[in-house]
Amino acid sequence: MANSIILTLLKFYSSKQRVPVIDFGEFVDYLRRYAQHHEDENPELVVYTNGSSDSLQEELMKLESERHIKLISQGSKQYIVVINYFIERYTETFTDMERNYSLPFPTVNDLPKHVPTDIAEKDQASDLIFKLLDAETPKDDRTLYCILFNKGVPGMLLPSTISVTSLINICLKKLQDMLRKGDAHDYFEKKMRAANPGKEISIKNFFSSFLAKPEDCWLALKNNGDSFYYWNQLCYFIKQDCTKMKDFNAEDINILQTIGIIEVSASYYKNKASEKLLRDAAFKVLDEQLLHPPYYFSMDDILKFKDQNGTLLSTKYKDSELKSHIELLTSHTVGANLPSLLIFKVDETQSYFIMKEKVMPLIVRMSNDARELIHESLSKVWFKYLLNYETLPEMKEQPAFERCLERELKVCAPVLYGILGASFLPVLAYDDDTPGKINLYREGVLIPFSELLLLKRNEIYQDARIKLPFWYTLPIISWILAAIHRKSKAQKKKDSEKSATAAIIQEERDKAEAKQTELDAKDSGNTKSKKKALRQAAANVENQIVPASSTIDRELESYMQEWNDRISKQAHDDLVEDINTLIRDYTRKTLRTLKTEHLNRERIASLAEALVNTPSLMKIKNHPALKRYIELYMVKLIRNIP
Repeated sequence: MANSIILTLLKFYSSKQRVPVIDFGEFVDYLRRYAQHHEDENPELVVYTNGSSDSLQEELMKLESERHIKLISQGSKQYIVVINYFIERYTETFTDMERNYSLPFPTVNDLPKHVPTDIAEKDQASDLIFKLLDAETPKDDRTLYCILFNKGVPGMLLPSTISVTSLINICLKKLQDMLRKGDAHDYFEKKMRAANPGKEISIKNFFSSFLAKPEDCWLALKNNGDSFYYWNQLCYFIKQDCTKMKDFNAEDINILQTIGIIEVSASYYKNKASEKLLRDAAFKVLDEQLLHPPYYFSMDDILKFKDQNGTLLSTKYKDSELKSHIELLTSHTVGANLPSLLIFKVDETQSYFIMKEKVMPLIVRMSNDARELIHESLSKVWFKYLLNYETLPEMKEQPAFERCLERELKVCAPVLYGILGASFLPVLAYDDDTPGKINLYREGVLIPFSELLLLKRNEIYQDARIKLPFWYTLPIISWILAAIHRKSKAQKKKDSEKSATAAIIQEERDKAEAKQTELDAKDSGNTKSKKKALRQAAANVENQIVPASSTIDRELESYMQEWNDRISKQAHDDLVEDINTLIRDYTRKTLRTLKTEHLNRERIASLAEALVNTPSLMKIKNHPALKRYIELYMVKLIRNIP
């Protein structure tokens, strides 16, 4: 608090005396009299009533460290330089300059001789202008900057109360004023025409636009950076003319400072325009990848997107810019339509993004995958229960069967279950006009899962019963055995709540791991064998690209249905065999030179990209699905190396 009082009094005393430098002794005396007069109002001033300078010296040291003041000594005397005095003075200078552009910029030479130049924060024009333009929050009002230029041009003093945008506007007006004087406009226009034959009209338009409305001409540079070349050349020719002089006069210094600011600022906006082009291109690639398999992505997945060269897209934009782009995609609507990018949740912690046009095809694909898996799982599990003379509620009751399907769907297709529960689905399903669309809602309610998955309870039950031995069909024998093996209602309910699909998936994974163990055991005992290392690397990639609720074989089958559109079974099978043979041959050749440590998800993706772009595969329409299939098949081949 005392620190604030001392600074306020220093500013007041400096303004009242109209001097930037205060004699330390005089200020001690002034502070003593002020403290004696106001000690009742502010008890903290009591320490200064006796005229002691010890407490004051401590406060002044703090203010100096915060760059509010500068303490200097001349002989036996000590003085206080109040930096705020110069900030206020030069703020007025720039304010007057906005009305009269012929006024010169304040320079470091304007400071009193006994005032040290380090009261200003010195920095090169390129560094300081870039820093101030990049600043997202306004600077404080207690800093005095000194913008340094090339040798021979004195540094410009800029108070932090003047924004760099205001400084640029002043420089533009100064340049406009200079070009309007005499024949300067014609002179520099001719020089630029001579240096750029064939561009006479565009140069003339540039000059005309600048002289008419310099702010609009500058705005064009800020938006696209196309006119940077002309700005740079104009600044170069003006500097070239001014630097021919051995000694600079005040007007030359003013012009060189003006050109220096414009040149650096133009370079800044040129860089920003280039960054914007790269960022827009990166976002375009990102939007395209959102349309590729698996079609649903978490934010972590989006952060891992790469361009064709394998460079992370996240290196071409900031996290805040990505957030803004995602927010735009998820919120921008046209009329009553949904935004192009939708969000759904699988659970309370995991959210996914999906492009609007991919929702219905993904529901169809996942429903087909889930139907086969659930039918197979329930058929196997129900057979085991029937074999033990047991029944489950879902075998006999349709409501229990619907609850069973919902439970199975949560396990085998959590993403599909999340989409079906999303708030956007009713609107999207109503507006869907794709051929052969699925009517997901009836009277405003989602259709039963049995209809969605095309599963019938009786068919699954009959598939399970048909596998039973013949004596299970004998009424009396089967009734007696069922009575012996009958479980309690609580146990039946517990069995009913178990997921059949989860058990089947785990069983398939156990078989794959057992095969992996068997293959490892067949190795020559060398734990560092290349085959074993390759299989382990492929297993790691498999864990990254195959969802936890699925297996690699199921994913292969799913993506095969997307890219293989052959109608007849023979043509379908022939195409699959041809593609698989091509992948096997390509993988075999690649493994001869592939180092184990280089086998990762990115490497598999690049190999699949190279293969899918070969002329022999160009006729296949759905390249994203084919690429995903190739990745999965390569991983499977390497995982099963004998």
